[in-house]
Amino acid sequence: MSNAPEHADWTEIENRLEPKYIAFFQESMNMPEEVAREIFKAMAAEQKEAARSEGTDRFPNAFGDILLEREQTDATVREAFAPKRAEGVADEDVAFWWNLHDLERRMICKVDEMNRIILFEKLVKDGVKEPEAARMVAKRFPVYGDPEHLVLGTDDDKPLPFELKWRVNRYITERTTTDPEKFQEEVEASTSLNALLRMAVRKSEL
Repeated sequence: MSNAPEHADWTEIENRLEPKYIAFFQESMNMPEEVAREIFKAMAAEQKEAARSEGTDRFPNAFGDILLEREQTDATVREAFAPKRAEGVADEDVAFWWNLHDLERRMICKVDEMNRIILFEKLVKDGVKEPEAARMVAKRFPVYGDPEHLVLGTDDDKPLPFELKWRVNRYITERTTTDPEKFQEEVEASTSLNALLRMAVRKSEL
């Protein structure tokens, strides 16, 4: 029996995600079912090709657990995780994000990007200047990526680690449910939603 790590079947994951994303596109973007299905299929195919190109399509199951083990003994992995740890990423965050199938992670990131682009284009179409539209989008949606990558922002506005996504979602849902007005005031007073979220991490509120 081989001891090689098992890999989740891409088609199986795609079939599982398809109804979820079709429903999401229908509800959030008012798409007809067939259009939503076509968009999902196109996005999934695009992400599969990107995964093959980048070599992530063969990541093993429970990759997050593997990374946590390697972090203890592999200096390269430990160095790669250092900026994320400095941002408050915990073991459970690593496991939650990296134990997802590569297609799941990629679709989440792609939909995030789509939401930002749709809002930006709508604001510009409504007459908002592009710099102001970009500022408004940064206050509406979190931006994720490499915390060391400063092109998308500087200081507290820079990208948040992807591993924090589920804690961020939970925090935003809780704030918008329990004290939406105060939360909106805090967002407006911040340079970006990312800056506010980083403050919440420092205060152990997120």
